[in-house]
Amino acid sequence: MLRKLISLVLSVFLLTPAFANGGAGGLSVEMLGKKKGKINSVEQGGQTFVEALPMAKLLKFQTTLFGRSGQLNIRGQGGYFAVLRSAQRYAVVKGINEDMGCAPFMQNGRLYAPLSFFSKGSPAKASGFQTMLDDGKIIIEKFYTISFDRVDETKTSAKIIFDKASDYEEVITPRGKKRVDIFLPDAIIKREETIKPKSEFIESIRTAQRFQGVSLNVFLKKEAKFWDINKSGQTFVFEASSKEITKQVVAQKTALEPSKISSPSVLNDKAAEQTNDKETILGDEFFASSDTQLKSAASISSASSTIKAKIPPPTVSFEKRPSKKNRKARIVIDPGHGGKDPGAVRRGSAKEKDLNYQVADLLYDLLKKDKSFEVRMTRGENNFETLGGRAKMANNFKADIFVSIHTNAAKRSSANGFEVYFRSDKASDAEAAETAALENEALQYEGKSAATVSFADLLLKSLATNEYMNESSKIAGHIRNAVAKNSSSIGIKVHQNSGIKQANFYVLKGVEAPSVLVEMGYISNPKDRARLNNKSARAKMAASIRDGIVSYAKAEGWK
Repeated sequence: MLRKLISLVLSVFLLTPAFANGGAGGLSVEMLGKKKGKINSVEQGGQTFVEALPMAKLLKFQTTLFGRSGQLNIRGQGGYFAVLRSAQRYAVVKGINEDMGCAPFMQNGRLYAPLSFFSKGSPAKASGFQTMLDDGKIIIEKFYTISFDRVDETKTSAKIIFDKASDYEEVITPRGKKRVDIFLPDAIIKREETIKPKSEFIESIRTAQRFQGVSLNVFLKKEAKFWDINKSGQTFVFEASSKEITKQVVAQKTALEPSKISSPSVLNDKAAEQTNDKETILGDEFFASSDTQLKSAASISSASSTIKAKIPPPTVSFEKRPSKKNRKARIVIDPGHGGKDPGAVRRGSAKEKDLNYQVADLLYDLLKKDKSFEVRMTRGENNFETLGGRAKMANNFKADIFVSIHTNAAKRSSANGFEVYFRSDKASDAEAAETAALENEALQYEGKSAATVSFADLLLKSLATNEYMNESSKIAGHIRNAVAKNSSSIGIKVHQNSGIKQANFYVLKGVEAPSVLVEMGYISNPKDRARLNNKSARAKMAASIRDGIVSYAKAEGWK
């Protein structure tokens, strides 16, 4: 018996991964030269695994961990979004599968991922930090691709020299005679700073990290009559001079006088003779824009200021929606869940699918009475319809507005209140992400799950933007305000700062129209549950949602 017991203990010991540092404390972390405690770590198969959630937080990512499914969502600047899942070797990063070399795993309620994913994978660049394992410690330093080196000055010119710069396709924007803005796509600056050199030609240089790259703002003195960009190897040089600059390396020669700004040599001679009668000013919103906006701004600036024009104008087009003139607004009401999909269920309450349908049916009847609207429902009382099928119905109907009716649920019984969502790949908070994940679980009734539907398709289709997001947020605002006005009679709160949220709901993903998802209240909260099961409260809820839709329609010229 003793031998069997010893054998069992040894087998458990041998099969359990050992901590990397030989103890339960994990690996020590040193970030930017400062000690940051320890992170749990595990050695397995010759690889070092670290607890993914605190590691991602150290690298300044926003995180959401779903412990039951072993899924970690990681968000960063510039639309970076990665999804890690226990037992899946591939992370989904911006819609592309990224091989981590080995699969993350759950242990004691924690998700462990390969350290190499954070040190060499996409998080390294997205976070702006470089991570390495050195002498039993995790060392985290800022990652950069360009750094300010020095200012060299002569009697006739001054040169601002940047080091470790790759061959960037820079975007240059003259802003009058005393300022030049330079944008380096995908670059990372070592240090954000404002440098004020003792120079006759340069007032100051401001360096800043933006979402898609680095901005360099050069402020010139009146003695600087000409300026130029020069690149050689890994050196990037901005030169300001009182005299015309002679080129040593092929680059653009640019005078500060608007009428004399010359085009890049890739254009023909006739195109080179252009004037700049109107100054183009691009502020911070330019640098914080999407890649499409960035390219668009670059092409606009190139046309007006004849800067380097290597970035072609975007070819983006959307199908025009039918004119609002002399026609009714088409509204699709979608009762969430249904048929074999009960939605959220709690003892002492009707099923979510039934609560959703009852309010949706009341809303349908109210809207049908308005001669300004054509209204459709996506399902009958006991019908099941796929999430994608609901979007297809809306598109076939050429819907102008899509409203999906749901009832919320949470692990915490204290969670309460009415909320309305519009679709975005980036959830407004952890609770919004959890709500979307809960509603997306309806996929299992279609014979699939969030794991079998590509995460790229499910979570990252549009990189947090789509054509109708702005209008969807407007509808959400109108509905929220209408329900808030009547919340006391309905008996369900509308919280001041969290009534409108955004998250990635699969049912909204394919709808080619402004669309929102209403969460009427929490079936998991005793008070909300009682009101949702009250016929009078449901009628007031339907009427309030109707009021919000009508308010939006009036604001947009439908009525």
